[in-house]
Amino acid sequence: MKKILLLVLGLGLILGGCAGSSKFTKADMDKAVAAVKAEYGENYIPSNPINATQLEEVMKVKAADVEAFYAEGPMMSLNVDTFIAVLAKDGKVEDVKKALEDYRDYLINDGFNYPMNMDKVKATQVLVKGNLVFLLLLGKYDDRTEATDAERTEFAEAEVQRGVDAILEALK
Repeated sequence: MKKILLLVLGLGLILGGCAGSSKFTKADMDKAVAAVKAEYGENYIPSNPINATQLEEVMKVKAADVEAFYAEGPMMSLNVDTFIAVLAKDGKVEDVKKALEDYRDYLINDGFNYPMNMDKVKATQVLVKGNLVFLLLLGKYDDRTEATDAERTEFAEAEVQRGVDAILEALK
């Protein structure tokens, strides 16, 4: 009986230690942001900073839920590229995730988008890694003239996935 209890307690300590490793810092967030920018290079288009007021009023991410953030959107309305990284406060990851998922849904279903942007908008991903939450609406446009709708969608999804992969690699 004592051996089983010790085994259970030991396992709890091991698992508890693993759970603590998902607590990232602002430096980790900055590393992920740098990795995304490096991944896209000249195809990283967002250049208009999104401030805390915009993050709260437009994206509905409450300032009280945020420890730190990095956010940029398009300079011109013709473009949609947006990148948001949020270091969520303890216990607020799900709230930040929901706000960014709701914003993604708004862009897809109710936002004004030029037809050329729709595949890109639909490919938007919200990624949670520990206490970091990201919204990625990034990548170059599919400039193939004879691509099918399915091929354009696949292209846009692959472009966003590049950013997701860069974040995951940076946070290993």
